[in-house]
Amino acid sequence: MDAPPEQTTLLERARAAGLMELAPVALPVDPPGDNDHFGWPVATAAGDALVVIHRRIPGHNPKGAGRGGADSTFSMATRSTDGGATWSASYDLRDAMGAERNRGGELPLSHRYKFGPFNPGRQGYKLHLNAIGAARDGTVVVLCNYGSFRSEDGGVTWEHQSEPFREDTTPGDIVYLGPRIIDHPDHGLLAFGNTVGYVPAGAEGANYAPNAVDAPGDHGRPFLVVLRSRDGGRSWERIDHRLPDWAGQHEPAAVLHDGRLWVIGRDQVTRTDHLQMRLRAPGDRVETQRTNMRNRRGIDTVDVDFNPLTGRLEAVRSRREAMRVDLWSIDPADWESARWRLETTLYRRGGSFYRDGDGFHPGGAVIDAAAGVQHVFIYMGHPNGPAGSFRLTRTLDTPRLTKFLSSA
Repeated sequence: MDAPPEQTTLLERARAAGLMELAPVALPVDPPGDNDHFGWPVATAAGDALVVIHRRIPGHNPKGAGRGGADSTFSMATRSTDGGATWSASYDLRDAMGAERNRGGELPLSHRYKFGPFNPGRQGYKLHLNAIGAARDGTVVVLCNYGSFRSEDGGVTWEHQSEPFREDTTPGDIVYLGPRIIDHPDHGLLAFGNTVGYVPAGAEGANYAPNAVDAPGDHGRPFLVVLRSRDGGRSWERIDHRLPDWAGQHEPAAVLHDGRLWVIGRDQVTRTDHLQMRLRAPGDRVETQRTNMRNRRGIDTVDVDFNPLTGRLEAVRSRREAMRVDLWSIDPADWESARWRLETTLYRRGGSFYRDGDGFHPGGAVIDAAAGVQHVFIYMGHPNGPAGSFRLTRTLDTPRLTKFLSSA
């Protein structure tokens, strides 16, 4: 993990005080071929199970990472029924796909440009990244590079929905997914994302992705994409919400609180800021603002949750140029100010991002209000591999945690 000694000591003290713990979820022990990068974990809770989806690929930076192939997968599922102390062997969701497993080639449609062998085929599923959530009946639903999956037994077994998001059933471009699927009491399951191929006004090719396919003509302005399922994840519809030209948001993390959807996305125009968005329901006008959560470079996908103990919205966000994970918060009543408060740094490690260090992607955390904790899932390692996924569990008593970490 390349953590400085003082960070290791601090983690041990925090664990002994019952405030925070860092532990592995999935590590690249004896990986197949070059696929030693087990990153980008996202999670949900279903009953007594924590379910995590992570990747098993050659690396983040393709230069020097090795080659992708039949063993490369963007969606491995693992589960824990003891609060994250132990985890099952990871299961490749493609094993539930049957004849659709290698639709168009060994690599998913979105990433054939990045890892060889080169495959120009346009068959596949028009999604990228992993989004996960649980319906109120306990069904776990995953959207990913291979389409739509459901598990009715807490992630033990999986069923693939073969038609949604397939290239011959789904017009338009690839949707990049935010980490969380929400079960809305009135609108069903909601996933959030962005389109690729978008070019901000006045910026020639500034946000072009080489994996864009069949992009619709209207890409002069960005969108917040909402995917909705009213039948428990078996079928989906897409609802686009136009945003201002300056708001090129990506990979939006969302939470349902007080009857509204509160969303944080990466600003892919400046590539330094995070944007906040708010709407009451799919199809409604989106309030969009730029927040004071900024990096010099390398913005990352965040998690946003409502902390029932503090009564505040809290965002877990990495600062990649400093290789650290920070905790921010805002009172929902102060949302329109877009001024978030930096509470504390939860973790820091050494290395230079994308050169000899990689992490963290803290989106897709899980709050366990009964236990008084939040399980944050991050990855760490080398951008060419090896890299693994970890659980960072911290108390919901944010003031107590902040006081402890600031005095250490």
